[in-house]
Amino acid sequence: MKYNILKSGFCIMAAAALLSGCKGGSGSFDTDKDSGIQYRFVKQTNGANKPAMGDIVNVAMVCKTDKDSVLFNSAKKGGDSLGTFKIPMRKNFNGCVEQGFAMMSVGDSAEFKVSADSLYLKEFHAPKLPPFIRPGSMVTFQIRLVKFETQKQAQDDQQQAMMKRMQEAQQRKMQEPEMIAKYLSDNKITAKPTEDSLFFIAREGKGGVMIKEGDSVYATYKGMLLDNTVFDQSDHGPGHNTFGFVYSKNMQLIKGWIEALGTMHQGEKARILLPSALAYGPRGQGQMIPPYTPLVFDLEIIKVKSNK
Repeated sequence: MKYNILKSGFCIMAAAALLSGCKGGSGSFDTDKDSGIQYRFVKQTNGANKPAMGDIVNVAMVCKTDKDSVLFNSAKKGGDSLGTFKIPMRKNFNGCVEQGFAMMSVGDSAEFKVSADSLYLKEFHAPKLPPFIRPGSMVTFQIRLVKFETQKQAQDDQQQAMMKRMQEAQQRKMQEPEMIAKYLSDNKITAKPTEDSLFFIAREGKGGVMIKEGDSVYATYKGMLLDNTVFDQSDHGPGHNTFGFVYSKNMQLIKGWIEALGTMHQGEKARILLPSALAYGPRGQGQMIPPYTPLVFDLEIIKVKSNK
């Protein structure tokens, strides 16, 4: 299984910017006799249920150097909407922070001191300590345990989420023809589709050089959902408003683009409607394009250059 884990644990090495952390507890640290980890509780509920090795924990975390510089803060980078992320419980070395998790109940907050040498060299398998870590120093983890579950529970949750996504995708698949028909009707579009169900809604300026296999093409584009929400466009600022590529029927672009471009000319503008089968299909693309989503693109061919 894959979880939202930062570098098998916590992507401290990738945290370049120092973030402002939360205040820790007060008082001295105790040492656990079994693991050797140093700890102090900020809030302790004394609950009976505690995570064990092999479980999956959801924690909010701030990690600091011995100089109190913040290396990682899950509320500001890497966490979910609650500022937490999942970590699989496993013993990476004696005195690792996961052994500290095993001392906590849900709702507890605690601080743990972990050997920086062991953390970087044994858990992260770094060839050497980064320059901002002093050899022999301790890294302090400020932890709030939000929840935990066994691997089986995590697998069951993942399976249920997958089933839900599949059901939602199937529903969208069934609704797609109706969505396209409504869009065409609402916008009074009478254009007929190609054999692959690609619609050229509008096009003008077909007199220029036609795009051929192997030509270098420079174009502008804007991609929209059927409600006109823009999800991508070529205009990313001055000097970056064209998209260049070598045209081929095997190039790494969505099928609808390849089909449309193969009929277009230098100077031509077109608006095309792609059913999901010619776009991102059953997988979708990111958060904005769910599975089975038809798309609209505005294309303009700025230049066509033969490479023969």
